Amino acid sequence: MMTEQDVQAFGAQALASLLKDYFNLPADKLSPTATIEELGLDSLGLMELVVVLEERTGADLNDRLSDISPSDTLEQVAATIESAVVGSSLGEGLG
Repeated sequence: MMTEQDVQAFGAQALASLLKDYFNLPADKLSPTATIEELGLDSLGLMELVVVLEERTGADLNDRLSDISPSDTLEQVAATIESAVVGSSLGEGLG
């Protein structure tokens, strides 16, 4: 599981590395400005990505899936994930 520090450092590069490893995407296609659509990930691939990220971060990201669109860049997706994970960990102390 990723620590809060890992999540704060989670950026487009970490997302690219995950996509390369999990989806066997070529590294030369994984620039921070590459879109989900350009990488060939469909809605099912996006759901798989969310599941992998949930396992690694321990956060519930499923409700944030709608915040990610095929036209988003890796940079935008990484920011959405970071926001969701930080928001999730902040919410744990409330209640």
